[in-house]
Amino acid sequence: MKKLFAIFIFFFLLVNLHANPLHKHYKHSIIIDTDCAIDDMRAISLLLSLPTITIKAIMVSDGALTPKEGAIKIRSLLQEFNRDSIPVMIGEKKDIHPSWREFNRQLSWGKETNIQHKPIQLKEIASIITNSKEEITLVCLGPLTNIAQLIKKHSNIISNVEDMLWYNESINPLKGFNYESDTAATKLLFSSSIKIKILSNLNIEDAVFDANLFNFCKNTNTIQAKAIYNTHNQPLVIKKINENHFKLWDELVAAFLTNPELFSIDILSKNKNIRYCTNYSIKAVQEVLKDIISDNYTAGAYIAFMGFPIKPALYTYDIRLIMDSAITRYGLEEWKACVMTDEFHGHLGVFSIVGAKMGLKARDYFGVETDLLQVVSFAGSKPPYSCMNDGIQVSTGATLGQGTIQIRTDSISLPKAIFTYNGKSIEIKLKDKYLSQLKNNINKGISQFGLADENYWTFIRQNALKYWLNWDRNKIFELVEISN
Repeated sequence: MKKLFAIFIFFFLLVNLHANPLHKHYKHSIIIDTDCAIDDMRAISLLLSLPTITIKAIMVSDGALTPKEGAIKIRSLLQEFNRDSIPVMIGEKKDIHPSWREFNRQLSWGKETNIQHKPIQLKEIASIITNSKEEITLVCLGPLTNIAQLIKKHSNIISNVEDMLWYNESINPLKGFNYESDTAATKLLFSSSIKIKILSNLNIEDAVFDANLFNFCKNTNTIQAKAIYNTHNQPLVIKKINENHFKLWDELVAAFLTNPELFSIDILSKNKNIRYCTNYSIKAVQEVLKDIISDNYTAGAYIAFMGFPIKPALYTYDIRLIMDSAITRYGLEEWKACVMTDEFHGHLGVFSIVGAKMGLKARDYFGVETDLLQVVSFAGSKPPYSCMNDGIQVSTGATLGQGTIQIRTDSISLPKAIFTYNGKSIEIKLKDKYLSQLKNNINKGISQFGLADENYWTFIRQNALKYWLNWDRNKIFELVEISN
């Protein structure tokens, strides 16, 4: 069984870490525009949890909440996902007063205390789009006010916009709150050269966020499940859930971005750039949403395999003991990174695990998937610090073979690295108190057994399992933004 698992990991590494990047059918760099209704919260939670979705920024428009109120909700949700680095823009306040505003004001998207809120401006959104190495998809969950202003003031960005995905009630005829809140904005964008795809739930009877989905979130141990459950586990919300009030509205964008083949799309005869949904498979969409909520979604990255092994029987007995807890605490993405690091590294080491967690923390910070970061490691080329390099390579996809990682050997070795994406760099370093703990444990093992003793490596493995399970990547590192 162990040999079979090792062969699986070998081929998994070949087809995933060193193959060509995902087809852009599966990968998207997006900017979200939201008016912060409760279905927007569900949609954003799903998008935040997908490793194939890179969220460059979030714009807040006037609608279900005022832009300032909505920005607080967004910031609190980003804190729940440890994604505070995603910039947020507060849009222009309009004369909009929907009847459901007071309801949305009462909802909690996360803890609203200690929010560090430094909103960016429209020109910075334009700069993000212009400087992006990948084309941007604009994901619009509310009125189109912000996007229209962006196009009017910075029309040059259009060349780097792949398309725009907009949720609206209807296209034939054109109606719905998102349209009627700013018809002039819709008209401007419809006359632009941007490719626009319009989604609607089409009033399909079973397209509801009902008690079944609510309870599914309740019984699922993922960040997105907990976030959605906590927001909906309030008396005024539960009452509406039991009445089947909430439809699958904006969360359809997550299903569409990941599985467009589930939707039937037609082209508006008067404008070939405008396409709209005419039908979709509600059963398949519900399965996709549940898989995203539970971290069981397979994004299409695999060539031969359909997913990563999560059956305990495929793992050694000591790893089985931490498996469920580690996945629950830190997510399947970290589990995959640590498992592949162990196989790649040749043994379960303490610094290699630190490297895997550090690389994933860098991806969290920039909100990117693998193969997009440039890395400079200061861990050197001699163990034990250099073991960290293997974990960084596996978790980021920045490898020696691709030339996207450099190992500094001209300075004192340190458990730190500089990660760069799109002209922005951050230094991540293991905090001193955790480094001291590592050093003390390694020295204890050496003094007790000696490096040549097999019991030393058993001792290291036992400690590595403890760090794997107990060290939270959001707490063990120091992060410092640096100037290039």
